[in-house]
Amino acid sequence: MFKKLILGVLVLMMFTGTVLADPFLVCDPQVNVTHYVITLDGITTTVPAVDLGDDTFNLSFDLGGIDVGNHNVELKAKNIWGESIAVPFGFVKSLPEVPTGIGFK
Repeated sequence: MFKKLILGVLVLMMFTGTVLADPFLVCDPQVNVTHYVITLDGITTTVPAVDLGDDTFNLSFDLGGIDVGNHNVELKAKNIWGESIAVPFGFVKSLPEVPTGIGFK
């Protein structure tokens, strides 16, 4: 019994990292997509579309490691026949402000 409890705790600890993962760039599910072409701040990357299991696909691109500041993205869907037109998207990565009013209550 104790070994099963320890094994269960270890398995749960392995999956806590996914809960605390960096933000992901995503899109609505689509059909007829095999890849997405992402241009993030001028650097182009092609990533496989994520199969959702119901003949639809979407994008899930980890934004971990990007710098603080403004970012520009252009996204295109792709399949064997070609690419869609690029869709622009902008966002800002910002850190929280410094706490103020520190004291006792």
